[in-house]
Amino acid sequence: MKHFKKIAIMFMCLVLLLPYNAAAHSGRTDSSGGHRDNKNVSGLGSYHYHCGGYPAHLHKNGVCPYSSSAKTSSSSSSSSYTKKTGKYYQSSIVKKVQKKLNKLGYNCGKADGIYGTKTKNAIKDFQRDEEMTVNGEIKKALLKKLKINI
Repeated sequence: MKHFKKIAIMFMCLVLLLPYNAAAHSGRTDSSGGHRDNKNVSGLGSYHYHCGGYPAHLHKNGVCPYSSSAKTSSSSSSSSYTKKTGKYYQSSIVKKVQKKLNKLGYNCGKADGIYGTKTKNAIKDFQRDEEMTVNGEIKKALLKKLKINI
């Protein structure tokens, strides 16, 4: 038993001495959280950002994908939210659609009234199953199929 204990301790010490690669890298950031990465450690190119404690990322069109303005902008393709307009995209209606779809087993996530990627995908799945036109949009036909009155 003593022999096994010694081997286990030696093994743990050896593991602690082995070199390992950390996910982060050194370097100062500028006022917008960006810095040069000449060796391309991040795999994102020679310049990237570390805003708000988020992992290394790029700013497409000069907009941080993690900023609150990017989440409501339709111009950011990496955004998880799409700004839709029209009477069927009011928060109260989107919330009813989300609740109904969640109840039927189509995962929209939290029923928060925000038309995001999960909601759009759940609508598409429902439309596919109901043999409707698959576009992920909230329209009169979808509301009728879901038996939602507005």
